[in-house]
Amino acid sequence: MIRILIQTFILFIIVLIPSLVLFGQAKPITAENYYAILKEAQSKTDKQISKRVQIQKLYSNGKITATLTDSSVNLPPDKSTWIHVEERGNVVKRLEVITIGNFIYRKEDNGAWTRRQKDNSGISGIGGTDNSTREFFTEETNIGKEKIRVLIEKRVNYNHTYFDEIKTWISEKGLILKKTSTTSFQELKNIVSSVEVNYDYEMKPPKIESPIKN
Repeated sequence: MIRILIQTFILFIIVLIPSLVLFGQAKPITAENYYAILKEAQSKTDKQISKRVQIQKLYSNGKITATLTDSSVNLPPDKSTWIHVEERGNVVKRLEVITIGNFIYRKEDNGAWTRRQKDNSGISGIGGTDNSTREFFTEETNIGKEKIRVLIEKRVNYNHTYFDEIKTWISEKGLILKKTSTTSFQELKNIVSSVEVNYDYEMKPPKIESPIKN
């Protein structure tokens, strides 16, 4: 009887262990699937009242050389604020931008506010050839009782010197909760940049008004 119980227990462990290993393990997906999921999550996120905080750290020989902090508040449909603070040693630079409707207000450090009309041409920049190779994955994890989907993109540039890993956490409601990315030189041996982005959907929305009265 004891021998049968032991054999049954061993068989149970043999069957259970592979399933535990597979749970939460990253599974490859196509680029089309990856970008479709990411685009839908970004679209839902952009429609929410939210605060977004991004902290980027730049490294050289394992030491932090600069910290770039971006704090933004999104009040749909047409109001937002963005504050960028750049710290390099003892030098600190600050840029503040407010968007209201078709107008963008901008102030650098302690300078005066300026105003310009938003460019709605849809032109965002000059494209170039991307010779990097990319792999895409998805996995599941839990935050508390909520099941979270994690999208993963791994990118290697054409001459295999820089390696990027980008992760995006998406809630059950389809909203982006968090993003992280690292850029490393020579197969993760030397991190040159790390970024962490966190979203807050429960913050009390501020009142966004024009800083130029006329």
